Amino acid sequence: METNDMKIFIEVAHSSSVSKTANKLGYVQSNISKRIEKIETELNCTLFLRTNKGMKLLPEGELFLTYCNEILTS
Repeated sequence: METNDMKIFIEVAHSSSVSKTANKLGYVQSNISKRIEKIETELNCTLFLRTNKGMKLLPEGELFLTYCNEILTS
């Protein structure tokens, strides 16, 4: 998995929003959504609960967030 994908995941987790992440990082919204879906496919689990109010981390997402933070800060 690419570190850029992890950075995108972290930003979505913190903002709870694909569109806010896209705006902040300079991507189109569909690109962010596809990256998150790619990560979920690679991990074979759902990381976010998607609602009309945004994205909420599921327990698996919380674990992956911890992992990403450890990898990117070491």
